[in-house]
Parts: sequence; structure tokens; C-alpha cells
Amino acid sequence: MITKTYSVLDSHRDRISYVEFWDNGIIYIKIEDKAEIELSDAQAQYNFLLSKFDGKKKHRVLVDPGKFTSLTKDAREFSQRPESNEMTLATAVITRSLAHRIVINFMISIIHQQTMKMRMFDSREKAIDWLLEQKN
Repeated sequence: MITKTYSVLDSHRDRISYVEFWDNGIIYIKIEDKAEIELSDAQAQYNFLLSKFDGKKKHRVLVDPGKFTSLTKDAREFSQRPESNEMTLATAVITRSLAHRIVINFMISIIHQQTMKMRMFDSREKAIDWLLEQKN
């Protein structure tokens, strides 16, 4: 394990999640419990992250979905579009349920054809280690 401590450089709150920018280059997205991610949420988060993209160094994103979090079909389809992931180098998702694993496996199969890497993990530490190994 190469997990190191980190400091929060900046944070942002939206309707369903809390976003932190860490000094190790990871963007941590904590989604609320029982949240249903709608298309407008996915688009708002995309636009916010795009505003933080310098055009060179792609984002490393750690997603921590809340318990019983769901994703509408429109939001899932938007998130899978190649142009929605152009600014992202890698996304690690912490999974805590079979439902999360099924949805993430499906998304990985679609995103596998894109330039962004995506994996799921059962622990935050393993997810952070993998993200830190990804090179721009």
C-alpha cells in the first residue's frame, strides 16, 4: 500500500454530493445516502469539473456513492458518453452493494472503449493507491 495522507485544498457542495480537491491530485466525490442522481445532477457536476480542468492534467476521481444511491437512465447515459470523460484520466468507485457493482460493471464495459480508466474497489485505500498509480 502506498496510501499517503492528503490535505483538502478546496471543496464544493451541490444538490447530491460533496466534492473535495486533494493535494495529491485526487478529486473526491462523496454522494449522499439515498440520492437519485438525475441528468441535471450529472450535467452540473460535469460542468463544474470542466471549469477546474486546465486542459492538460486530467482528473483522477474517487467516487464514494452513498448507501442506496441510484442513477437514472439519462444520467447514466450522459456519464458514459466519451465527451463526458475527456477530462478524466481515471475514476475509482468504492462499491458497497451488489446493486452498485452491477451498475459499475456495466459502465466499465462501456467506458472500457474510451480513454478514461475506471475500476471499482471495496476499500477507499485500494482505490486511492490505484488512482495515484495512474499517469497522465
